[in-house]
Amino acid sequence: MTLTEKLRERISRAFYNHGLLCASYPIPIILFTGLCILACCYPLLKLPLPGTGPVEYSTPVKDYTPPSPDGGLQQGDLGERPDWYVGAPVAYIQQIFVKATVSPWQKNFLAVDVFRSPLSRVFQLVEEIRNHALRDSSGVKSLEEVCLQVTDLLPGLRKLRNLLPEHGCLLLSPGNFWQNDRERFNADPDIIKTIHQHEPKTLQTSATLKDLLFGLPGKYSGVNLYNRKRVVSYTVTLGLQRYDSRFLSSLRSRLKLLHPSPNCTLREENIVHVHFKEEIGIAELIPLVTTYIILFAYIYFSTRKIDMVKSKWGLALAAVVTVLSSLLMSVGLCTLFGLTPTLNGGEIFPYLVVVIGLENVLVLTKSVVSTPVDLEVKLRIAQGLSNESWSIMKNMATELGIILIGYFTLVPAIQ
Repeated sequence: MTLTEKLRERISRAFYNHGLLCASYPIPIILFTGLCILACCYPLLKLPLPGTGPVEYSTPVKDYTPPSPDGGLQQGDLGERPDWYVGAPVAYIQQIFVKATVSPWQKNFLAVDVFRSPLSRVFQLVEEIRNHALRDSSGVKSLEEVCLQVTDLLPGLRKLRNLLPEHGCLLLSPGNFWQNDRERFNADPDIIKTIHQHEPKTLQTSATLKDLLFGLPGKYSGVNLYNRKRVVSYTVTLGLQRYDSRFLSSLRSRLKLLHPSPNCTLREENIVHVHFKEEIGIAELIPLVTTYIILFAYIYFSTRKIDMVKSKWGLALAAVVTVLSSLLMSVGLCTLFGLTPTLNGGEIFPYLVVVIGLENVLVLTKSVVSTPVDLEVKLRIAQGLSNESWSIMKNMATELGIILIGYFTLVPAIQ
């Protein structure tokens, strides 16, 4: 017996045993499968709905003015201006990015103490930003006059009252972990524990408190026990109620004067406008819903001529649920490994799942009904799966090979 024949026999036996198990205990298997689907789909609760993710649009900083409420053309518009770019924004966000290298790095250093020096600089920086004022012929303009004022925390954030600003300027930094008190920071015996004490113990696909206060994704901050790059990064995030180019220019000049560095960059070429859609539009779901309705109808009419299938509607519904579950589980598992979907609205992936998932449903149905009618139902199901096991595995291996080749194209949409 050749290696291929041995492999084929083992695959056939495994499919037969699996089919026999599923047919012998249908209810427990369905419940177990449902729990697996829900577990794999759990990460989707942290993701925005398709089409509701933030979208961006850039305009030059030079001569910037807020777009008019009536939607008239603005400077820099070349026919590609999005529909949502009208009226003044809710807030302007300005970040002061700090990047420090711990040098020299001794082997006997403790991470708890190594990061203390770079993080201690944030208190002085926050104080300098708060105390900055623009003095010109029109008078003195302080940060309080241009910053976005926070009135009250949302109900879900009130448990973090001591860490987030309330009744004052919206200003966030790692110093918030110690209520912007340098003495409290110096007295903290374990700053890393303090930073991570509010991190969720379960999977988290949205921004955490650490991401919010550091102003960048936590994995890029470098503040962890496994930092091998010896680089610490964080930002001071400032919310402004209006864009004041003169105030921001004076703040940049002041910070550059106080913290001169050859690596300091003051590029201000574009303003990035970020828009969050409140809800998904029905029009965006029509193509996807139509595809699954067609799938349902196709399965139903394909099985109408098969007399041995008692419930054509049930089989069609099961096929749609199977394909839809495959889609949701795939996206959920990708999210679990940090591969957040980048296709806004899922233009390709849902339809790819239909093409791949539909084939096996029809093949298995025809295989089961073609088995001898004098056998028990569970034996017919097991035999049907066994008969198609080799072709299904070959097709799956081919599809995985094609997908693997596509992954190495390094094209984000294909990946």
